[in-house]
Amino acid sequence: MPLAIASRCILLIAFFSYYLLLEGYTGYTLGKFVFRIKVVNGEGKPPGFLKSLIRTLLRLIDTNPLLMGGIPAGISVLVTASRQRIGDLAAGTYVVKVRDLEPISKKTMQRSLFIFFTAMVILGASFVNAIFILANNYVPPEAPVNKKEQSYVSKDGRFQITAPLDWSTDPDREGKAEIAIFNPYIQKSVVVLSHSKKQLGNITLQQYGKKAENNLTKEWNLSSVGPVSNTTIHGYPALEFVIKGKKDVDKYVTHVAIIETEKNYYQVLGYAPASKDGRLKKELHDITYSFREVHH
Repeated sequence: MPLAIASRCILLIAFFSYYLLLEGYTGYTLGKFVFRIKVVNGEGKPPGFLKSLIRTLLRLIDTNPLLMGGIPAGISVLVTASRQRIGDLAAGTYVVKVRDLEPISKKTMQRSLFIFFTAMVILGASFVNAIFILANNYVPPEAPVNKKEQSYVSKDGRFQITAPLDWSTDPDREGKAEIAIFNPYIQKSVVVLSHSKKQLGNITLQQYGKKAENNLTKEWNLSSVGPVSNTTIHGYPALEFVIKGKKDVDKYVTHVAIIETEKNYYQVLGYAPASKDGRLKKELHDITYSFREVHH
């Protein structure tokens, strides 16, 4: 999102600079240069920064799509003696044919051309840069999420989680966890691990959470751990925290929930690419909070 906003800001600045700087200091835009017309002040010279600023800002009225495009400017040109649009009237500027102006010196012409073509190169580079940013941050729409859900029960039938119908069992992790599911449309997955309190011995929820945190940080390169918060999941005391890290060249965010029941500790781990975490974390949160033990 910040890059998308930046690219749009570049385009907006380039748009206003195109008119503000070119017309202010040369009297031309690309179209005016081709058709040999020019914006001038009352003395027949380029209008300068202030007049060009007024003229540019009033384009929002002259050519506003909400005011039927260029109709306000067209009406103003038709009813004014000097055929000025609203921006020209406010700024005291005129659009005239170059041949009707007094000849300018060769030095002034060279300076105007230099400013014109330099500005065109800069503005062109701004457009290319903005388009490059947009193209490299375009994310194709994901497959629609079905609001209907299905339950996934652990191999021993002791607990379950619930996920939307576009999730399925993850064959790559199924042998390493009691429950392993993923969404085939994008790199997001959830696994559930369990450990018996009897096997672990006398250990608290916080101690188990710290052990789980240490094991998970070893899995990710350059990992960082967010603050741990206490919560309740389906009536069970739980801890939550987030781990950010890299695997190979990809950056991931792991949403961790450590849950304590009467006889077991559980880890519910939701994985998502870091670039898409903002859009995925609610879905991972809902899956995590669907956890419950199954009592027969």
